[in-house]
Amino acid sequence: MTAVQPTQLQNMDVSELPRLVTEVPGPRSRALVDREREHSSPGLSALSTLSGVAVNQGFGALVEDVDGNIFIDFSSGTVVTVTGHAHPSVVRAIKAEIDKFIHIYDYTSASRADFLEYLVSVLPAGLDKVQMYTSGAETVEAGLRLARSHTGRSEFISLYRAFHGKTLGALSLMGGGYKKGFGPLAPGFYQTPNAYCYRCPLMLEPTSCGAKCADFIENVFEQETTGNVAAVVAEAIQGAGGAIVPPPEYFTKIQEFCRRNDILLFIDEVLTSAGRTGKMWASEHYDIEPDIMTMGKGIGSGFPLGVVASSERVMSSLPWAQHNGGTSTYGGSPVSAAAGLATLITIVNENLIENAAVVGAHIKGRLEEMQTRHLSMGDVRGRGMLMAVEFVTDRQTKERISQEAAEYLYRELVTNGILVASAAPIMRITPPLVMSQELADRALDIFDAAVGRMENQYRIG
Repeated sequence: MTAVQPTQLQNMDVSELPRLVTEVPGPRSRALVDREREHSSPGLSALSTLSGVAVNQGFGALVEDVDGNIFIDFSSGTVVTVTGHAHPSVVRAIKAEIDKFIHIYDYTSASRADFLEYLVSVLPAGLDKVQMYTSGAETVEAGLRLARSHTGRSEFISLYRAFHGKTLGALSLMGGGYKKGFGPLAPGFYQTPNAYCYRCPLMLEPTSCGAKCADFIENVFEQETTGNVAAVVAEAIQGAGGAIVPPPEYFTKIQEFCRRNDILLFIDEVLTSAGRTGKMWASEHYDIEPDIMTMGKGIGSGFPLGVVASSERVMSSLPWAQHNGGTSTYGGSPVSAAAGLATLITIVNENLIENAAVVGAHIKGRLEEMQTRHLSMGDVRGRGMLMAVEFVTDRQTKERISQEAAEYLYRELVTNGILVASAAPIMRITPPLVMSQELADRALDIFDAAVGRMENQYRIG
């Protein structure tokens, strides 16, 4: 078997996609996975473990495995490659910079100066100072240190179903199940209800409740904290929690609470960065002004990069502003800066935010149409290229399908040429921003049929 050349992958006829030449996983994938698992730690992602696919290359919204099978990527490499796989502009920028330096701590470089200047030009007003990091969790941890430095306080309030990373502080912010079994967590972290309207945590009706879930933060502040709260930390749209989009009044109330109590509003945009939701930043969907904002994942098109942004007033605080107060070993990489700059320029020059909004709305519309025919599709939600389908066994009780059924559906998708971002009852659909409507429709036809097979297999509907 001869691998498809990158130029061929780039010019594939959409009518031929996806293209499967072996069973999935194929023999080469199985052999390579077996080799790796001899030495790889357990605990890999469900996506990797359940698919058994070994990848060879990608371009745009396509991924080829080592057996020559070509998949449509509805996951963006798991919510990372916003400009698609191996975008030529991003690849050129990385290659050019890596010929000069791989790493030199946080010394100034032209690539870093260019990146920071361009980034600040597209950030929300008031965020004019930034610090680079690598992973999302490291970036969130830095934001927590910054909030403590500026306020002199040590407590934080986050949301139900929050996901902020897997380090101690980030886990302590977490409002979902990922943290179970990893305790005890750090003290001084408290959760307040999110705006999960499909399953209202306060059991109210979303059409008439007036976002009462946002008001509950007053109870948390008064009854659970010591009043020593540095920041409220929230994703503008919850990603790993299930593409949960709060109504506009939710963040209006949260921001008003923060301002009234002199608490920082810390918006975590690690997953929603760089056009993912049809805006450059998801917080732009709301009338809010973050005091601290974290970015990651897509901002480097897959190259490790995270960023904390804030104002000069906040970032001038000690001990953050002292020597090494905000640094990280890899937090000034000129290669990461080159990747970030190329990503942002590509997003703007190629109108990828507009494409994310338009094609994302088309995908969501088709999913909503499927929902009228598939009783297992309890809820369809999201914005731009961040969507989720919540699968249920009964629309009245809203009982979620079993994990077994979710994994069956995931395997049905993979074995028919579609990669998605989760293998769970809440299935995330997160295509790259370069996804075309024609290619999306090919994937959605396969999705439609796979849902039908899952419903038949598990007698739903």
